[in-house]
Amino acid sequence: MTRCTTMVSMRILLVEDDHRFARALGAALLRAGYAVDHAPTAQAALAAPAADLVLLDLGLPDADGTEVCRQLRERSDVGIIVLTARGEEHERVTGLRCGADDYVVKPFGFPELQARIEAVLRRARPRPGGVHVVGRLRIDLDQYRAYVDGEPVTL
Repeated sequence: MTRCTTMVSMRILLVEDDHRFARALGAALLRAGYAVDHAPTAQAALAAPAADLVLLDLGLPDADGTEVCRQLRERSDVGIIVLTARGEEHERVTGLRCGADDYVVKPFGFPELQARIEAVLRRARPRPGGVHVVGRLRIDLDQYRAYVDGEPVTL
């Protein structure tokens, strides 16, 4: 697996066996501000560190990408966008039913892919909530309460 990074907050796992295509798409994603991990096989994809989004080719040398999609979906809610040359309706339906959030047929334009990435990440972004701690301040967004050094703060 190859890792390319810049100063970003979103990590994309690019699962693609075509190294030229992966290199070109990875460079475009880096320019757009994403960190990119490249996995050329199903095995590498399933062993890769957690990512914010997976771009998944279906034609992998060691397994079908739909099986990778199913396995990723079983263990995570990560956003998955299928990128493939398989464009028939039944293939698109299968890809979406195996757990993909979106399905893009090659060739595609990068601006469209970027918009689809943004849409999937927007839907996957957690809603505000939970407990956040900053120094001595603890904020419980679910209970609408704040504490400093364990003492409640009147809001």
